[in-house]
Amino acid sequence: MESVQERDRLHVPMIESLHIAGFKLFRDLTLPKLGRVNLFVGENNTGKSCLLEAIALYAGRNLVTDIPQILALRTVEPFHPWEKAGWNEEGTVLRHPIFDLFHQDESGGRNRDRATFLIEKVGDANSLLVKNHPLGYTTDEDGLRSSVPEKSDVFDFGPSEQAVFAFRGGVEAAQISRRFFRDLSFGGALPVPYVPANGFSDLKAASMWDALIQGPGQDRVLKWLRMIDRRIETLDYIAGRGTSRIALLKVEGQGRIPLSSLGDGLRRMFHIALAAAAASKGVLLIDEFENGLHWRVQRELWAALATVVQAFDVQIFATTHSRDCVGGFVSASKEAGIEDAKLYRLEREGDEIYAVDLNLINVEAALRLNGEFR
Repeated sequence: MESVQERDRLHVPMIESLHIAGFKLFRDLTLPKLGRVNLFVGENNTGKSCLLEAIALYAGRNLVTDIPQILALRTVEPFHPWEKAGWNEEGTVLRHPIFDLFHQDESGGRNRDRATFLIEKVGDANSLLVKNHPLGYTTDEDGLRSSVPEKSDVFDFGPSEQAVFAFRGGVEAAQISRRFFRDLSFGGALPVPYVPANGFSDLKAASMWDALIQGPGQDRVLKWLRMIDRRIETLDYIAGRGTSRIALLKVEGQGRIPLSSLGDGLRRMFHIALAAAAASKGVLLIDEFENGLHWRVQRELWAALATVVQAFDVQIFATTHSRDCVGGFVSASKEAGIEDAKLYRLEREGDEIYAVDLNLINVEAALRLNGEFR
């Protein structure tokens, strides 16, 4: 007879496959089979980070907030949800970064002013379809002005402006333009913590730490930090200048030390641990897994993540350039008995990006023989 925990796990949504069309680098990409733990390797500019962004949008809660957050991952400047197109010093139109979500062929032939992208499970009716479409304006008999999608196939930069329309399963879920944000809630979204390659901002990390104050989450995070330094005892935040906050670690024999002074590896581990603690019954995304982490710690971290997958019904998607990361992934998946772990290599030929399913047994053999598979 199955346990309550096993029965509940059967009902947790999982992304078993993925089809992406018209999104960023992907003209058309299909991942026919995904598992509880998924790792993506590949050369630069093959779409590894773009793939995580697509998953974040597909599985997220609120497109009106998720789209700006995805865009903010690629810029160091403060992100404004929408601004009127401006001009730089050379007189070139500055497009809003939201338009960069839509794929452009290498030839530049696709019309990015009227485009769509699709993210879906293979064969699933609950797809995410996003359209970039111009709005026109009408005035009724009472003089009230309202916006309506333009029907013409010709877009001029006159009395109209661009807008983004999002549909889930064919039902409108959100509208975004300079003049309005409209969110139409829907069911089925998962918690989707996303660890970018450069980590969280200090304020974001502080907020996530505060959210763990109830329950065992903070203790689990500290346990993971001790993979790097076993002398760590506690972590607390204090107020900094303005609205900033500073993380202080109590280290045996050294007192309280700012986390930022203890190296990139500890900061990276802290951010991944925070995200893992927030991912229960959801999806955890980690870009450039290995950043700042020693090879030994990478293996320990994968082993810890394997326990998270099984204990808290988390599905993991990660990217890497590191051979040690792949080795830790293969070992942890095997030792934890995760039979559906998947390793893909993304490859690019011109405008086409495709995924090669790497058999874990062959990868394990290649690792032992110092063969190349990335």
